[in-house]
Amino acid sequence: MSLFSAMRSGVSGMSAQSSRMAAISDNISNSATVGYKRADVQFSTLLTSPSRENYSAGGVQSHTFFQVQKDGTIQGTQSSTDMAIQGDGFFVVADRATAALGTPERALTRAGSFLPDAEGYLRNSAGNYLQGWKLNPDGSLPAVNLSAFTDLSAINVANLAYGGSPTSHVDFSGNLPGQAAIGTTFDTTTTIYDGQGTALDLKLTWKALGNDKWELNATLPTDNDTPPAPYTFAPTSPAMPLTVDFAQTGPNAGMPITPIPNLSVLSPAKPVSDTIAVTFPNVTQLNGDYVPQVTGDGSKAGMVSAVNIDTSGKLWAIYDNGARRALYQIPVADVTNPDGLVPQDGNTYTLGADSGNLTLNIGNAGGIGSVIGNALEQSNVDLADEMVSLIETQRAYSSSATIVRTIDEMVDETTRLKR
Repeated sequence: MSLFSAMRSGVSGMSAQSSRMAAISDNISNSATVGYKRADVQFSTLLTSPSRENYSAGGVQSHTFFQVQKDGTIQGTQSSTDMAIQGDGFFVVADRATAALGTPERALTRAGSFLPDAEGYLRNSAGNYLQGWKLNPDGSLPAVNLSAFTDLSAINVANLAYGGSPTSHVDFSGNLPGQAAIGTTFDTTTTIYDGQGTALDLKLTWKALGNDKWELNATLPTDNDTPPAPYTFAPTSPAMPLTVDFAQTGPNAGMPITPIPNLSVLSPAKPVSDTIAVTFPNVTQLNGDYVPQVTGDGSKAGMVSAVNIDTSGKLWAIYDNGARRALYQIPVADVTNPDGLVPQDGNTYTLGADSGNLTLNIGNAGGIGSVIGNALEQSNVDLADEMVSLIETQRAYSSSATIVRTIDEMVDETTRLKR
């Protein structure tokens, strides 16, 4: 009977509008949720077998979609471990830190509000652990699987002591006073670091010998196990190759005729001594002041004072000794159809039948979005639009309810005809 099909149609309209109202409710509730993607309910018609004599109503059915590909506004924050993705892609998170707690279930998210927990693991507001590839000691990326989560691990930024880097070379540049009397010495002390991160004072002493000749001694503290021997620059002679002889006339006045050979200094580090090369890229002998310039590499041992994330997703540790070290590569995950992902609790998504293949990429490469540190992606919900939809849905629901009431009255009228 057409009346009953009309009633079913009205009921289906109420059910569809109820679904839309539920989606609007979630959207408004999560309008301030970081990385939230708006839910949208769309409708399609239901038709029964057509008939020329009597029309039978089919009604409406609802379909829920999440606007995953619509980005929210990116806003800066004060936390260095907050991050957002500008463009396509997702962060990979897991519900557990390690396999010892059970096999981690991994998911994708745009919610990048990560903070270290009591153990140093980066977790977002939903309690999920940020996943990344651990880098080699030199900061390079090892061989990893770019189409699966198998090589990922939870990122931990606690207890990252930096052993320091030993000094490998020291460069000395400057002017030796040409007017200096025989026996006059000039000292320069610089700090070097052995393989254990210990700071040592390297003292370079120049002594004027007259006739434009100088003697150089390089010494470390005398209480070390392997004190270095002095190095002397003598007059030019085939038997004494450590020579520095300065031209006094012509276009090369004041410049060495023969480059000063490097010196080799051994630090007292245990169990193996470190060799430091002392080089002299630019040494002059001019009438004037002693003006030394000493530069070198190496750093002392330090602890993490901050972390930094670059646009490729590489996480750097900043140590209190000024050193920087790349520790993790945070991958940016991408799927063929982001709108086909399956939404889960905690503002996460898992792979579904319609999402397509997964690929893990370096940020800001190959069309993938870049990672922005000290920033968060806000919800893509527009409250003004939701309020308009709320009013529309309320009126549509009332209209469908009116259909049901009207049909009920018509059915009751038909029933009374039998009396």
